[in-house]
Amino acid sequence: MPTPDFIRELREHVGTAELWIPAVRGVVVRRTADEPEVLLVRRTDSGRWTVTSGILDPGEQPAVGAVREIEEETGVRARPVRVAGVFASHLIEYPHGDRCRYLDTVLEMEAVGGEPRVNDEESVDVGWFPVSELPEPITDDQRMVIGWVLDAQAPARFFDEPPGRYAQHVTLPPTPEEQPWHGS
Repeated sequence: MPTPDFIRELREHVGTAELWIPAVRGVVVRRTADEPEVLLVRRTDSGRWTVTSGILDPGEQPAVGAVREIEEETGVRARPVRVAGVFASHLIEYPHGDRCRYLDTVLEMEAVGGEPRVNDEESVDVGWFPVSELPEPITDDQRMVIGWVLDAQAPARFFDEPPGRYAQHVTLPPTPEEQPWHGS
């Protein structure tokens, strides 16, 4: 993925120091009578097949970012179904020395329009694949997030505006040490 301008600007100040970067992976699933299919892209930089992914813009909600990335990279319009999982990547060091870890929000997505095509310079191929016939090369973390999406149908909520206007003040219960009966 090309480096967003805000990361380049940040790098001017912090050099190659490790950054914590919020990102999204949109796993677009087409459920057919035979078996589910997933939309994959073959990356230009590594030649590997992946689900659609990208760095979130500052203040961008993960669901909105997933919709944007999928359309930018594949020409497919998709809608978020649910959050399938969240995980932090291992430390990544790029050849020019930049270091980072990604906090990936993985979303199950449903195609609502468009036909898959190479839609930007980030990929060389795009297509639907039955989950029993995923193309190679594909990494274990890609198989993992696809598995997460196929595992359950639990619904989730998505905000397309900053959640602050929906947030409520939450008072957490006291820790065990703060309980009046602790130590009795």
